[in-house]
Amino acid sequence: MARLTAALDADGFEYFVPPKITTLVFIRSTLKLIDDFKTFREAGLHLYYLRSRIDSQPIVVPDVQMSLFIKICQASEMPILMTEAPKVKLGDKVRVKEGTYAGLVGNVVRIKKQKRVLVNIADVIWATTAYIGPDQLEVIGDSEVEGGVEGETEV
Repeated sequence: MARLTAALDADGFEYFVPPKITTLVFIRSTLKLIDDFKTFREAGLHLYYLRSRIDSQPIVVPDVQMSLFIKICQASEMPILMTEAPKVKLGDKVRVKEGTYAGLVGNVVRIKKQKRVLVNIADVIWATTAYIGPDQLEVIGDSEVEGGVEGETEV
């Protein structure tokens, strides 16, 4: 991975390697530039796209989803304590109002007997937060989910 990231740095790519999934790299660029890197750089020869299960096209992750995924990965060790009884139920679509995960949108799930927020990245990768207290969540409808999407990241 070090050789790959050094080559990506040298070519000026913006990328993210999840801390606990070092076989995965997200590259923010165009398909053409990534294809050129894969073809003409030795470090890119072993790169493969994650592809859609529907049409086999390379997965493109909107910037909003990618920034939330990065936020979860970077803050996953920070515990958040509960101060009230839950006011949300499993499956609710929620937005985190404050704290480390402020702005994150996902669904309430139960993992290891704790309610957490699950974020879906292009129906391929799912990430969960640490525990979040219900006072930090607001239930939202599907129409409120999308923020402005500024760009996309290739996986």
